[in-house]
Amino acid sequence: MLNFLYVGLGGFVGAALRYGVSAGAAALAFRGHWATFCVNVLGSLAIGFFAPYFESPSHPARLFLIVGVLGGFTTFSSFSLDTLSLYHNREFWLAACNVLLNVLMCLAAVWAGFKLHHAYC
Repeated sequence: MLNFLYVGLGGFVGAALRYGVSAGAAALAFRGHWATFCVNVLGSLAIGFFAPYFESPSHPARLFLIVGVLGGFTTFSSFSLDTLSLYHNREFWLAACNVLLNVLMCLAAVWAGFKLHHAYC
């Protein structure tokens, strides 16, 4: 039961961080799918950096940080909704670019996070 608390508290922190980053991105004129894109890339970079610290999938710190904070921070469901909205608005090229950029950049960010971890930790 304690594991649910770790994940839940982390999820609260992650969701609040997501809101803050999205609001900040919107203030910089990155609205809609671009704000989601920024959150997904940052979350992927962070998960790539922190994941190597944890060997056990049930370690309390891993549950809090990886599953909770970063799970609440990254917005793949919002990404999916943004893509569907672009598609429904007949912006097929933007929808395809949204999928391609999110997948490629997030994979690259996870890789970069691992590299940063191994270079500095």
